[in-house]
Amino acid sequence: MSWFASLPAVLTAILVLLVPGLALGRALGLRAFAVAALSPVLSIALVSVAGLLAPFLKIPWSPLPVAALTAVAVLAALGLRRALPAKWRGLQTERRIDPRFWWALGGAALGGVIICARMVDVIGSPDHISQTFDNIFHLNAIRFIEDTGQASSLTLGAMTGGSFYPAGWHAFISLIAQISTSSVPVAVNAGNIAIASIAWPLGCVYLCQQALGQRRDAAVIAGILSAGFAAFPLLMIHFGVLYPNLLSLSLLPALLALGVQALGLSAVPELRGPMPLVVLVLASAGVAQAHPSTFLACLAFLSPAVLYVYVDSVLNWRRDWAANRVKAAAWTAVLVVGAAAALGLWVVARPSFAAAFWPPVQSVPRALLQVAGNAPLGTSPAVAMSVLAVLGVVLAARRRRTWWLIGVLLIAALLFVAVSSFPAGRLRYLLSGTWYSDSYRLAALLPVAVIVPAAVGTIAAWTWLRSRLAAAGNGAGDAGPSRSPLLSRKPVKATVSAAGAVALVVLTQLGSVPDMVSLARGSYALTPESPLLTSDEAAVLSELDKFVPADSVIASNPGNGSALGYALAGRRTMQLHILTSNESPDDKTILARLRDAKTDPEVCPAVSRLGIGYVLDFGTQEVNNEHHPAPGLADLEKAGVASVVDEHGEAKLLKLTACR
Repeated sequence: MSWFASLPAVLTAILVLLVPGLALGRALGLRAFAVAALSPVLSIALVSVAGLLAPFLKIPWSPLPVAALTAVAVLAALGLRRALPAKWRGLQTERRIDPRFWWALGGAALGGVIICARMVDVIGSPDHISQTFDNIFHLNAIRFIEDTGQASSLTLGAMTGGSFYPAGWHAFISLIAQISTSSVPVAVNAGNIAIASIAWPLGCVYLCQQALGQRRDAAVIAGILSAGFAAFPLLMIHFGVLYPNLLSLSLLPALLALGVQALGLSAVPELRGPMPLVVLVLASAGVAQAHPSTFLACLAFLSPAVLYVYVDSVLNWRRDWAANRVKAAAWTAVLVVGAAAALGLWVVARPSFAAAFWPPVQSVPRALLQVAGNAPLGTSPAVAMSVLAVLGVVLAARRRRTWWLIGVLLIAALLFVAVSSFPAGRLRYLLSGTWYSDSYRLAALLPVAVIVPAAVGTIAAWTWLRSRLAAAGNGAGDAGPSRSPLLSRKPVKATVSAAGAVALVVLTQLGSVPDMVSLARGSYALTPESPLLTSDEAAVLSELDKFVPADSVIASNPGNGSALGYALAGRRTMQLHILTSNESPDDKTILARLRDAKTDPEVCPAVSRLGIGYVLDFGTQEVNNEHHPAPGLADLEKAGVASVVDEHGEAKLLKLTACR
């Protein structure tokens, strides 16, 4: 399939990601780049909350509940702003858009184009799938939403016998599939490209603006830097596969930027009064339903800023302690209660100790070196990014107001070092259990912490270089009093700036990024030896609807890729994921003894109750080299209980002939 043919899905993904949030953002008083940068997180909040509410209102999942909730939210936002004093209603609309808007949008677009190119390179074809363990669940979940008409975090887990499962990503992708009428894999890839190349760079540029101001060069620098990490977004489409984390982490910079505004630390505050907190709460709903662990990461990352604001306030209050002691006591109580609530959430909102089973993978010194080199988990060092980040940390340390940036970086480093190198135990679980004690998930947090210090360092380096060039240009332009300095001439200035941007792109795309592209590309390759679904198996699934009636169930072993008949062909397979808690006694009977249908009196009643009419035989090769024995599905032809109706290579679709 060509990428051109996937354009309807890609355009749909962009519209779903931006339009609801743009409408709500404008109603909330956001203007210019702020409304663009925050539209993805607000859109995901609306989509995920609509998915949560629709089942209670007996509304099937479609664009309708999203549109309805967006309309209600817009009206509520307009009403709230009207009720507020004029000074808190947001910035007034200007007749002309500030040129800095276009620079910020251009910077995000530049980073987005680079990320998009990398994603396309990794995926290969828009109908390819990630050949990874978790993708069985994610792809089938999209089909499950279509069949059940529910995209709620409270019901999605029922597919595998669970309860709560964050459904933000799945609800978003299912809308793309519905509106564009594209296949599940095409909708997934289109949505992920939109998330990584739009939401992530927009959020990074906006976070840098809030921390550093609206310099034109800073916006371009932040956009380019957003594409310069191996750990995000590429790692999330390589390992796992961790699509919900891809979404939630792409939204994290925007959420942090809102937190910075709410705390009064913004260099360019665009919301006033209670409005930053209102937008922060709305955005948090989207991030939490994309993946709750990222909301907890946001709390952790904001803690240095909260501490700085509190200490700075106390120091100011001490100048007139008699007048401010009640205020100080009240805010101290708020801080203590808030910290206790955050800590309680940190401890409670996590899997059990047994479920957080991922082991440490390296030594502490090696983990520290990987943090310093921006090269987590074996990729080559990103030398330029690391040098710029170190320079940024040094400069941030010189200004009290930017100390919190260093705190964020230290927290991210601690979490990664702990999960990847601390011995398995309660301390490591306390720090990393929210992320299943998985090194890959916490490695993906590092770019969020590094992006602003790296931008600080890059701005400083560029300012110094430009001053040197200006000095040299002034010397070259001294031929006469009417001659202006060389670097002040627009063509020369534009050429130098463009050359600097190109140099930054090249430097940040070296090292770890190509390494991760190479690794991730292997996760999407469709070959005769692919770990989850081979090319022969994919060929059989592509023809399922020709042979299998829509109301028939297919017996299958989910570990060998056959469960994907549900997602890819719309035909129900017996189990929809490897990790399930709803395996019935009949399921176990089929997997163990279907081949004995002619002699075992328990088999045919189980077949009848499950509605099984066909069997997918994809052999014993399983993803991650796992082994889930299903002797009942082997050698069915020899046993005389089924006949082959379609086959490609070793992959077969059989029709059950026994139990008729």
